[in-house]
Amino acid sequence: MEYLAVVEFCFADRPSGAGRVAWDIATAMRLRGHSVTILCYLANNEMPEGVELMDGIRVVRFRKSERPSWHPARLRAIRDATAAACRTWLGDRRFDVVHVHSPIQGVGVLAGLGRRPRYVYTAHSPVVLEQDIIWRSQGWTGVLKLLLGRGLLASVERRMLEASAAIHALSEFTRSELERAYRVGQRVSVIPHWYTPRGPRLGKPEARRALGWPQDAKIFFTVRGMGPRYGLDVAIRALGPLTQESDCHFYLGGDGQLRPELEALAATFRRAGSLDERIHFMGRISDEQLETTYAAADLFILPTLALECFGLITIEAMSFGCPVLGTDAAAIPESLAPILPEFIVPAGDVAALQSRARQFLQGSLSVPGRQTLIDYAGGRYGEATVVPELLRLFEPSV
Repeated sequence: MEYLAVVEFCFADRPSGAGRVAWDIATAMRLRGHSVTILCYLANNEMPEGVELMDGIRVVRFRKSERPSWHPARLRAIRDATAAACRTWLGDRRFDVVHVHSPIQGVGVLAGLGRRPRYVYTAHSPVVLEQDIIWRSQGWTGVLKLLLGRGLLASVERRMLEASAAIHALSEFTRSELERAYRVGQRVSVIPHWYTPRGPRLGKPEARRALGWPQDAKIFFTVRGMGPRYGLDVAIRALGPLTQESDCHFYLGGDGQLRPELEALAATFRRAGSLDERIHFMGRISDEQLETTYAAADLFILPTLALECFGLITIEAMSFGCPVLGTDAAAIPESLAPILPEFIVPAGDVAALQSRARQFLQGSLSVPGRQTLIDYAGGRYGEATVVPELLRLFEPSV
């Protein structure tokens, strides 16, 4: 079978949740013996357009339209650039399945390859809701984009949904939002993603030695893109006072536009008269280092404000025996409530997050054991459980 995945960026070029899902499924298809291609944008203008073989997968990168984000013809330009890339780089292939992770690129592939392949669309989050949040954080220019672009985006996603033989959502939350917006009916399959640890599960002392973290302190950890909907300012405001009053640290992995503001906020919680930092910014971290941090942390913090349509990082953390304190935003309770019902707080509520974290430090919360968390993540969200369900979307006879 010839399988084509269409995603914004290759995970190796620009890590993201959607990129991780796209890469993992493409790898699973390759391991099934299928011929696999990924079509994606160049991550930067220094990269060459064209084909690269990565772990047995053909990665085809092309240049995204450079029209400014406010331009009314931007979506059409992106569609046309994608269609042209299909004709240039994929013209020698006859794909059986096209798996779309980005609807704007997806309609470009429809224009370039036609309707002959079987299309499967993975809705990582409803694209209009995603852009609403981004645009509303951009001041008057964002309001202008919202007025001009909301209807166009909805029409693009609707067209992708209508062209797809199967629709995949990672959570019931996403399914319900698609139904509310587009009345998709029974065509949506809710299948979460999976996580398989890539390295050994280190013990906490060994992991902390590897990272240079203090052995005896309590450690909170999060990893997020530092953007407007992830609630990292809420987490810093909630946990900052705890780092002043008790022996604990807060480590933040990731990077993004809000990092300077978050660092300035964190500096206000430095202990008086002390140069000892208790809130640490780690920057981007590799997959290997990420697994070590999960093993080293006492509690993972997920302070998302809105639109967490699955939350793979919660599964990753629990796969290493690390409990998760998250909000009630979107799909987060779907994974947390069955195993950590006391660890869900209202999104954006600084006092609630601080109170629950303090209870954790005081030992007054009921925390499942490390192996219980590992077994939960591996059973409900393990490769052996999830992958066979996903394959039925691409190999209907399986």
